[in-house]
Amino acid sequence: MNYKSVFIIVLLTVLFIRCSNNNTDEIVNLGAAKKVVQNYYESSKYERDCKEIIDKAIDHINGLTLPEKPTVIFDIDETSLANYQHIKKIDFGYYYDIWLEWLKQSDAVAIPQTKRFYDFLLTKNINVVFISGRNDDSYQATLKNLVDQGYTKFDTVIVRNKNERNLSASEFKLDKRKELTQKGFNIIANIGDQMSDFYGGYSGYVIKLPNYIYLID
Repeated sequence: MNYKSVFIIVLLTVLFIRCSNNNTDEIVNLGAAKKVVQNYYESSKYERDCKEIIDKAIDHINGLTLPEKPTVIFDIDETSLANYQHIKKIDFGYYYDIWLEWLKQSDAVAIPQTKRFYDFLLTKNINVVFISGRNDDSYQATLKNLVDQGYTKFDTVIVRNKNERNLSASEFKLDKRKELTQKGFNIIANIGDQMSDFYGGYSGYVIKLPNYIYLID
């Protein structure tokens, strides 16, 4: 995540909906919007949506003639690991100090459908690289969390160093994908929960998971 950017709570696809009858904007009550998002994540809808997306991704990979050093990029938060319970605990808000303490606990849970996709890639001998907007102060905790949740085999885990903290998520991740490409990694797919995970190319097949909790530029 880009923790320098504003953490925008997304409680519906849009917070303003166009009323068809009177052509006016109706403001959605914040409490009601939170309940909509909570119901989505705590029902089977989120899991079903993720499964459909991952099924398509597996079909796509199976249809490829793999290049030399095929690689798939994985985002971490809300892609590989779920922070939903933490975010819900603070009423869908964001405070960096609290967030950092949460990360250092290394107890976010794997998102099942992403883990299924990861396991599938290992059977195909496809390289996995994690690129996260997390800062280097949580690197060791991030590494432990990934391994504890079964992400035990990967090429590398990339996080922001001190000189990269002011970059937007899209700039940071694009720079890292370019660097990987220059090193000979052939990126055939990129899985993330934000559109900023894919901006600028060098992504291959785009696998966009749903996230109705926040947006990152």
